[in-house]
Amino acid sequence: MDKIKQFCKAHPILFMGVYTLIYFSLFAYLEATVKPQFIIDCFIDDYIPFCEFFIIPYLMWFIFIPGTLFFLLYKDRDAFWRMAGMMFIGNMLCLLIYALFPNGVPPKHPVYEENIFCSLVNVLYHNDTPTNVCPSIHVLDTLAAHIAICKSSIADRIPSLKPLSAIFLVLVCLATVMLKQHSIIDVFCAFILVFALEKLIYSNVAQKKHIPIV
Repeated sequence: MDKIKQFCKAHPILFMGVYTLIYFSLFAYLEATVKPQFIIDCFIDDYIPFCEFFIIPYLMWFIFIPGTLFFLLYKDRDAFWRMAGMMFIGNMLCLLIYALFPNGVPPKHPVYEENIFCSLVNVLYHNDTPTNVCPSIHVLDTLAAHIAICKSSIADRIPSLKPLSAIFLVLVCLATVMLKQHSIIDVFCAFILVFALEKLIYSNVAQKKHIPIV
């Protein structure tokens, strides 16, 4: 086990590549095979309006997450490993939950194409089935990145990082529910899982004082 840890620390990019391959293979398998037995729905969801413009932060997530990992990798290696730990463990736990408790949101209908944003939403609906939603991986990974940024040494040198990260976190959370990809329940479950992982990942940090994450 120690040799594996040393190898991963010596080759972080290779580690991320192998993990990504394993994760997406498992996720694709679940997407193709899982039949939801538990529909995640809440009365609050009925009051949340649909807004196609939130497809922008939803898709930006695919740049933000790897971008943050590489940024921390070269600027604060310790923060990188803590973000990676929260993300990778959290994502695998999500896949396990999806397999043991197959869940999804109510089926979505294509939206009327009034603009390019609606077209992008329809592409999203076509490629991302309404299954495997709780907890939300979109929210989990974004929150893990936000915590890692706020607790990194870089945050003190670049004051704008924290508020910008917080804004993007809020936008992603809103995007998941306003595009009807997730229920508000999925968002809360992701927060609970990340905060539990934060206690585990940061338990050996020397400074025990509370560090704000907003």
